[in-house]
Amino acid sequence: MHLIVSDIHGSAEGIRLVQSAAAHFEAEGIISAGDQCPDPAFDCFFSSLIAVRGNSDRFYEYFNTPFPPLSRELELYGKRIVITHGHAASPEDFDLRKGDIFISGHTHVPCLYEENGVVFCNPGSPSRPRSSSGPTAAALSEEGVFLFSLLDFSTLKAIRFSRS
Repeated sequence: MHLIVSDIHGSAEGIRLVQSAAAHFEAEGIISAGDQCPDPAFDCFFSSLIAVRGNSDRFYEYFNTPFPPLSRELELYGKRIVITHGHAASPEDFDLRKGDIFISGHTHVPCLYEENGVVFCNPGSPSRPRSSSGPTAAALSEEGVFLFSLLDFSTLKAIRFSRS
């Protein structure tokens, strides 16, 4: 399983919540849709992220961590994953196909839905949430994608992959 986060904004509490979720779910890795805004104290954590650059990341020094790209494409669990922050690119900027997963952040509002066979996920924010759900994140596994509360790990919404 991989955690999906966004908009940490260098918050020590946000980092603590993400680390707690990573331990709880025994995450293999962490995908970040930008606005990490790292602090030198978090260097070891940020260097392990599969990350893209958010609009606020341009104001921060990444120290020993390579500056992340604006978008990434990778394959996990047999799915093509497209990651961008959402401030400079939208889903229309990518050749999304049935079975793909599009991950973005920027709004600090969690959402998870499927349209034309493409799963769209915004994990919300662990440090500056803008919804009544509070601090949130998402997780991706072979079975599907789910949004959850970082306070009690309760599932807010889930999309299961079909076994075809």
